[in-house]
Amino acid sequence: MIFTSYTYLLFLSMVFLLYWSMPPRWRNVLLIAASYFFYSTWDWRFGFLLLGISVFNWAYGRFLATRQEANTPLVLGVLVNLVPLLYFKYTGFFLTNLAALVTAAGGGWHLDIPKIILPLGISFFTFQGVAYLVDVWVGEEPFQRLRDFLLFKAFWPQLIAGPIIRPHEIADQILATRHVTQADLAFGCQRILFGFFKKVVIADALSTYIDAVFLRGATPNGVDAIFATFGFGLQIYFDFSAYSDIAIGSARLFGFTFPENFNWPYAAPSPQEFWTRWHMTLSRWIRDYVFTPISFSTRNYPRLALLWLLVAMAICGLWHGAQWTFVAWGCWHGSLLVLNQTALKGIFTLNRKKLSKGAYFIRYLIGWGVTYLMVNLAWVLFRAQDMTSALSMYRAIFTLKGGLHPAVMRENTMVFIGVVALALLALQVARPWLEVNLGQQRPHPLHISGRALVYTAMIVAVIVFDTSSKAFVYFQF
Repeated sequence: MIFTSYTYLLFLSMVFLLYWSMPPRWRNVLLIAASYFFYSTWDWRFGFLLLGISVFNWAYGRFLATRQEANTPLVLGVLVNLVPLLYFKYTGFFLTNLAALVTAAGGGWHLDIPKIILPLGISFFTFQGVAYLVDVWVGEEPFQRLRDFLLFKAFWPQLIAGPIIRPHEIADQILATRHVTQADLAFGCQRILFGFFKKVVIADALSTYIDAVFLRGATPNGVDAIFATFGFGLQIYFDFSAYSDIAIGSARLFGFTFPENFNWPYAAPSPQEFWTRWHMTLSRWIRDYVFTPISFSTRNYPRLALLWLLVAMAICGLWHGAQWTFVAWGCWHGSLLVLNQTALKGIFTLNRKKLSKGAYFIRYLIGWGVTYLMVNLAWVLFRAQDMTSALSMYRAIFTLKGGLHPAVMRENTMVFIGVVALALLALQVARPWLEVNLGQQRPHPLHISGRALVYTAMIVAVIVFDTSSKAFVYFQF
C-alpha cells in the first residue's frame, strides 16, 4: 500500500482509532499486527521472511549478549542477516557478471538468470538487523521480550524505506506507556501533509518529464540532459524526504519520535557536510558499521583511511542497487569525500573565526556551488538504466549537443524545473529566519486542534487531486 493513497489514509485512521481506544498493554500487539498487515498487502509470502529474520535476530541478540568476548558469533550473526539480502538482491547481478567474465575469457557459458522478486524494504530491515547485533555485542541491552523486538523490527512507518532506526533510538519508547498530545497530533498531521505535498505535487510531477529523458534509447540534446539531471536531483530529494516526512508524522500519531532523515542537504557547502544532511540515518550506518570498523582495524596505517572511505561509499552505492551504475555513483561520492579532505580541502573548509563575514560568504558560496554541481552530476549515474545511457547523458551535457534546442523536453517543463529549484534555494536562504520566527509561536491548544483538522482536510485534498499514486523511488532498494 502506497503512503499517498486513500488506502493508506483509511488504514492509518483505523489503526489510530483502535490504538488509542484500547488498554495500553495491547497497543504494541496491535501495532505489530498492523505492521505485518501493511507489509503483507504487497506480497503476503514475504511477511514470513520478515518474521523469520526478526525471530532470529531477537534470539541471537540475547545469545550474543553473553558472548561479547568473541568475534566469531557476531560475524556469524551478521552473515545470517546478509544471506537473504545477497540472494534476493544480488544473485542476478553476480551471475550476470560471472557469465560476462566467462564469455570475455573465451568461454561459451550461457546462463538463464533467474527472475527473483525483491522483497520490499529488505535492504532497510537487513541493515537494521545487522546494527542491532553489533550494538548488542558492544554492550547495548537486548530486547528481552519478543513482541517488543517484533515492533522494533516491523513498525510500518520505517519498515520499507527508513529512517533506519537503531535500538537506542526507540527502545525506551517501545517499553514506555506512550501518550499523545494535541501538539503531537498537529505535528504528525503537518509532517504527513508536507510529505503528501512534496510527493504528489512536486516529485511525481517532475518524474513525468524526467523519465522521458532517461528512457533507454532516448536521444536528448544537451539542454534536455542538463535540466533532467538537475530535475532528478530535485525529484529524488522531494520524493524521499516526502517518505521520511510521512513516516515521521505517522509514527508521532502513535507517540513515537523518529530521528530526522534530511536536513536541507542541498544547502551543504561541502561533500562531507552533504552526507551529514542527506539520508542521515544511512550515512551514520555506513560510518559506524562499515567505515569505522575497517579503518580501526588498520589504525596503524592512517593513510589507508582515505581508501576505506572510497570502499565504504562504493558499498553504499551497491546497497542502493545491484548495478554498476550504483557502484560508480558510490565511488563518485567517495572520491568527492576524499578530495574534501585532500586536494580540495581549501575550498570546502570554512572557519568563521578566521574569516570576515564577506570572505566567509564568498567561500561558502564557492563550496556550495561546487558541491551542488558535483552532487547533481552524480545523479546521472544513479538514474541511468546502464553505464552506456549514463555516458550518453554526460556526452550530451559536456558537448552541449544540439545547442540550446531541446529534443525531448518542452520549454515550459524547463521553466517548471527552474521554478522548483529557485523556490528550494529561496527556502534554504530564508531557513534561519523561518526557524526563529516560526519557532517562537506558541498557539493556544484549541488552535493546535484546529491545525490538526485543517492538515487532515488538506491531506485528503491532495489525494483527491492526485491522478495516479506512484511508488516512492526508494521502494526499489
